[in-house]
Amino acid sequence: MELLIGTSAWSFSADHLLFYRDPAGLSVLSVDMRVAENRKDHYTDKFKSSSLIVRRNKEFTIIIKLDRAFSAEQDDVQVEFLIGSSPNENKGTYITVSIGKGKHNRHWKGRVVEMQGNEVTVGITPDASCIIGRFRTFVAIVTDFGRRRTQRNQDTDFYVLFNPWDPADQVYMDKEEDRQEYVMNDVGIIYNGEYNNITSRSWNFGQFEEGVLDACLMVMDAGKVPLLFRGNATEVVRQGSALLNAQDDKGVMVGNWSGDYSSGTAPTAWTGSPEILLKYASEGCEPVCFVQCWVFAGVMNTFMRCLGIPARVITNFFSAHDNTGNVKTDIVLDKDGKIDRSRTKDSVWNYHCWNEVYMKRPDLPENFSGWQVVDCTPQETSDGLYRCGPTSVNAIKEGELSYPFDAKFVFAEVKRSLKERETMQMAERRGVSSRDYLPPAEAGVTIELQADTIKMGENLKLTLNIKNQTNMTGSPMVGKELMVSVEFLNPYNFILQKVHLRIDGPGLIPTKLKYYSQILPGASVTYKVLLIPRLLGKKVLMVCLDCPLLRQVTNQLEFVVKDENRNDLKE
Repeated sequence: MELLIGTSAWSFSADHLLFYRDPAGLSVLSVDMRVAENRKDHYTDKFKSSSLIVRRNKEFTIIIKLDRAFSAEQDDVQVEFLIGSSPNENKGTYITVSIGKGKHNRHWKGRVVEMQGNEVTVGITPDASCIIGRFRTFVAIVTDFGRRRTQRNQDTDFYVLFNPWDPADQVYMDKEEDRQEYVMNDVGIIYNGEYNNITSRSWNFGQFEEGVLDACLMVMDAGKVPLLFRGNATEVVRQGSALLNAQDDKGVMVGNWSGDYSSGTAPTAWTGSPEILLKYASEGCEPVCFVQCWVFAGVMNTFMRCLGIPARVITNFFSAHDNTGNVKTDIVLDKDGKIDRSRTKDSVWNYHCWNEVYMKRPDLPENFSGWQVVDCTPQETSDGLYRCGPTSVNAIKEGELSYPFDAKFVFAEVKRSLKERETMQMAERRGVSSRDYLPPAEAGVTIELQADTIKMGENLKLTLNIKNQTNMTGSPMVGKELMVSVEFLNPYNFILQKVHLRIDGPGLIPTKLKYYSQILPGASVTYKVLLIPRLLGKKVLMVCLDCPLLRQVTNQLEFVVKDENRNDLKE
């Protein structure tokens, strides 16, 4: 038995109570994780984090500095990677990569890339199916006198993510434009409304924002997802669909369709996922109140993309909810041809949002790989929990409903959607109002700020003025200050009370929240914030105003952030 203390070459023998020193004297002075270089190679440089973040089955390099030159023939140096509270080699939670004479790698690959003086550059390749998450790094010197390990240093911790760039990974996508859209894009549009009056709103997925990756991993920790599951994209997706709702396991979000949001935030007030995930993480994994389907889908999209799984938000109009499990939507009408709510168990949403993720399905026939439906909005239980999917889109299209997971439920949702749309179109041709079939949806008309009257429930267009506070010429520049001014005029003849104004934009600014106790009739408010763009390229700034009497007032501004030393980025 040995007591190993830091990087010291001294060790303690419990049998003989003797201290002795390794005569070879090889010691580790430092470990450089080469964060900037590796993150660029692994498509993780957009993460706002100081830690190394890599992808499976792709080599990254570290530099180990020793107190003397390394000899591959005489020295035995092992790099250890640990995850979880009880690392175990057989479970893939304790990985050893050996260099030198004792080389015997099992799971991850390792090689000496270069030796310069006392520094050894080591290449490490995580296994294509390894666990995703945060690993701890140690370097051990193995001699005839024992094994000496470096001290714990959080600066050498690193994250391993899924790798859609590698054909050996379960989530591989073969087209770069698809990877950019479904993994790297941090802002998007979520559609809602009705099939003949489709509206949309921008959403900040923000998967690269500070703290979001840790929050996503915390979701799985809080849900006690076994580490062994976390290398399997199918399991991660299925677990995530349960953990993002709080219906039965104190998950991330609480759904609310009652109209009373006084004890939380109205679903229409959110502008993106980071605020929700960071709130959940910072408040001890207490569920966040309140959300509806598009917010569930938006946060689920962030969760997947952050971990490296390609994902997109889907909106299904005339979306059926099959409560009886008969793959049909039974609507009971009264004598006047109206829906009998007391006898109708099934229902039809004017729209419903869920997600699709892209992955191989080793558990299914080959043609059922690709896009998979997953839904974290709590509707029905699956294997005892409120979750849905992943289920193959191709299987749904072909009517193959015997494969996991929840294919029958998804099939009923989309089948009714097609039939209901046909029925609605026929009814409208006959002069029957569509409101006889569905509950009213929120209107989505964009109205100019200068309008004389604005109807309740309609969107109001805000005016955003971006002013360059530097001496450049007009265009937003990376690393340079910008002043954003949001102006709102209350055009009503009544007071707007308990008003929340949110400004949000990935790569631009963390979510800013401004509260106004009231805005008087005819009064205007102006909120100014200073931001410094940190990344080049197209950016979206989103604004949402919300209060009990006025919901879903949103607007956005799109612009290009340039480098003052470059002229090749065009709007």
